Amino acid sequence: MEDYMNISAFMIGLSTAFFAGFSLHILFWRKQRTRFQHVLGWIMAVWALWCLKDIVITFPGMYTTKVLNWIFIIDAWSALTYTVFVFEAVWPEWVTVRRLGMQSVPFAVCTLLYLIWPVQEIIYAESVFLWFYAWTIVIIGWVKARRRIRYVHENFSNIDSIDVAWLKPVFVFAVISQLAWLFTSLYATVVGDIVYYVSAVLLWLMVLHYSWDFCPIITEREEERKPVRKKGVLPIAEGTLEKVMEEQRLYLNKDLTLADLALALNTNRTYISNYLSQVRGQTFYDYVNQLRIERVCLPMLKEHPEYTLDYVAMASGFASISTFRRAFVKLTGHTPRQLSSNP
Repeated sequence: MEDYMNISAFMIGLSTAFFAGFSLHILFWRKQRTRFQHVLGWIMAVWALWCLKDIVITFPGMYTTKVLNWIFIIDAWSALTYTVFVFEAVWPEWVTVRRLGMQSVPFAVCTLLYLIWPVQEIIYAESVFLWFYAWTIVIIGWVKARRRIRYVHENFSNIDSIDVAWLKPVFVFAVISQLAWLFTSLYATVVGDIVYYVSAVLLWLMVLHYSWDFCPIITEREEERKPVRKKGVLPIAEGTLEKVMEEQRLYLNKDLTLADLALALNTNRTYISNYLSQVRGQTFYDYVNQLRIERVCLPMLKEHPEYTLDYVAMASGFASISTFRRAFVKLTGHTPRQLSSNP
């Protein structure tokens, strides 16, 4: 037991240092940060404090049901950090002090109830609440993430820093991590605590990896996206889009947006989006990437096999080599290097 407790103390210290280090880096040493990174930095600070408080259970005689129950009550508030993180990613600027206060009410009620009536039934009741609360956030986040992924694919050709597809594996890992926490909280063991600290660090390490340069965008309201026929704004004529894209080689602009294309065509974004989805069966993102690969990448790889893939990607209008590789494989079924090496 003593050996496990020493390992637990080590993991608590390591976890605290991990969250504190990233919090300080994001909030004080990072020169440029978005609102999302700023929020993430404060989440790391909160988690550092949450981990630090757990050091009390490593003291002699403190690994008791009463202490563990209070740790559970305090840890339950960490669910709010997941809420803030997910909503800031898929619903930028939704989180406000007022809304966060409203989200805090049930946690405050559970804490007050246990303070007045410290019985195990309160712990069980909050466990049930947390189960439904967590799944509510996951479902809302999943639906919002799918909508945002569709939105960025329909409006942007460079989605490297605004795409939220990376949230999908994070959701899966978060559910597993929270189940581990719930289990170890209700059936406390030192080994279980160690597993939880490891899973929590790995979860947030994954989050930091994927969201380090993430810049969530605010989408326009749905009513602003309705196809309103304005004076001088015309629907897409058959072949007009392809002609303009080819003549002006707009696809070489790595930051090309649907709004840019609508301006070049003197039309509405909705007309272009509908044309691409209904006539071509593509999103704006896939359409632009297809032109980049067919018009530039494939000829360049065949005529100049000595060129590096980085050069080919940049010359074709891609913002990154990773996006180039994914789009190339999706369109051709081969990697760029495989295709360039074939005679």
